[in-house]
Amino acid sequence: MLKVYINRKGWQSIEIEDDLLQFPLKPGGKTQLDIDVINCEAPTHVYLSSRGAVKDKVIFTRNNAYVDGEEVLTATISNPLGPEQLYEGELSISTGYGSKEASIILQIGHVENETPLDAIEVDEDLSSSDYGHRYSKPRPTTAIKRPSLGVRWPFIRVDTKRIRRMSNLPYILVGVGVIIALILLAAGRISYGVAILGFIVVVVLAYYTWRLLD
Repeated sequence: MLKVYINRKGWQSIEIEDDLLQFPLKPGGKTQLDIDVINCEAPTHVYLSSRGAVKDKVIFTRNNAYVDGEEVLTATISNPLGPEQLYEGELSISTGYGSKEASIILQIGHVENETPLDAIEVDEDLSSSDYGHRYSKPRPTTAIKRPSLGVRWPFIRVDTKRIRRMSNLPYILVGVGVIIALILLAAGRISYGVAILGFIVVVVLAYYTWRLLD
């Protein structure tokens, strides 16, 4: 809101609190300016006008008001469609049929270092490659307890889901174990006792694998 004092420092005196108003509107954007006119003496006519590059971009609800005490006057500020640029002019307030006048600078459109009024702020960190790691919350995990099979392999991670999809794994283990035992036995690397012991180990391993798949 823009505050304006009339007759506070003398007859027909005009005081405007601001000397510059900026409206960083994007092309096609609109906003409203409220002008609070406070008359400290006898009622008087107050005239509002705009000039310069903003003349056709400021529309007053009433540009000639008879102010007795205090009254809020409004103006619609708009930025026409087109290339993004800055329009600069003046907003003027006069009394005494134009004998006294005061004005402020009015800027509409592309204002340096100002966020457009109809713009949405975007977190620049979104472009960072580690944004998801820094801001994503860890998802809670629920441990599913499965019945113990009586055999544990420390420091070994077993993908049970993948194993469960291999329904013929026990038979593969038995077959591979028998083939390896026969090869080693034929090569004279192991005795019959060791071959039988190895076969038993393979069968036990196949049994627990079958239990795991069940």
